[in-house]
Amino acid sequence: MSKRASPANIGAFVVIALALLVTAILILGGGRLFRTTAAVIVYFDDSVGGLRVGAPVKFCGIEVGTVKNARINMAGVALDPQHVRIPVVLEIDEGQLRSQGGPAVDLRDPKQVQRLVDVGLRAELELESLVTGIRYVELNIRPGTPARLVHDRTYPEIPPVRNPTQAIPDRVDQVLAKLADIDLAGIARSVQATVDHVDQLVSSPHLTRAVGNLDALTADLDRAAAPLGPAAQDLRPAIAEAKDTVALMHRATDQLSSRLDSTLQDLSGAARSVRRLADQLARDPGSILRGGKQ
Repeated sequence: MSKRASPANIGAFVVIALALLVTAILILGGGRLFRTTAAVIVYFDDSVGGLRVGAPVKFCGIEVGTVKNARINMAGVALDPQHVRIPVVLEIDEGQLRSQGGPAVDLRDPKQVQRLVDVGLRAELELESLVTGIRYVELNIRPGTPARLVHDRTYPEIPPVRNPTQAIPDRVDQVLAKLADIDLAGIARSVQATVDHVDQLVSSPHLTRAVGNLDALTADLDRAAAPLGPAAQDLRPAIAEAKDTVALMHRATDQLSSRLDSTLQDLSGAARSVRRLADQLARDPGSILRGGKQ
């Protein structure tokens, strides 16, 4: 006779199985059951090559979500074939965004998202690796950049902004177009004509004669300058003697100036003595007879 299973054992088995199931769900789901996520959409007007579902979405370089899916908007292509836009849905972890200092808003509310767009919230494609070409979506505040919106009613919309590296191919195309407009053949003909004229000038007999005359003129100048060397040597004693004469004249002038100063001082003293005598005679004319005595 078989032994009946204990209800306690069955209950314990069920609890353990449920615990393992919940743990597996949490591990495989990455904790999504307890996350608050918001879906937003971005209409990129450039190629999204290298962007894959599950690619990270970053805010100021910090991961805050993933790419949920990318679509093809054929209706938009039919309406405006010159501006093809690729809608990309982003799944944002609002808890992660707030924990990293992001905006404390409900991204599921189109009005609150629009307020962020008004202050400059933009999305752009960034290159994760130059080797693999994998891309991710970067959210950032770029005030002053244009907000190109499609006004999608399905999800709150964030406008894209073009990464400067994405403009490089267009600039290369513009340069190539300008090069194509340049008349390279005409420039080549002009350069060739200039070279031909230079060759003619170099091989001209007039230029040859001018060079020969220049050589002769240089030789004449050398011959004319040759006697100047000895003449300069002969002038050196005369120049030295002139310097000595100037020095003697300078010393004599200094001595004469000193003597004149002394003479002027003596004359000034004599003039003062005469002035005192004249004053005394004016006061007492008879003093000259008394020998200056009162």
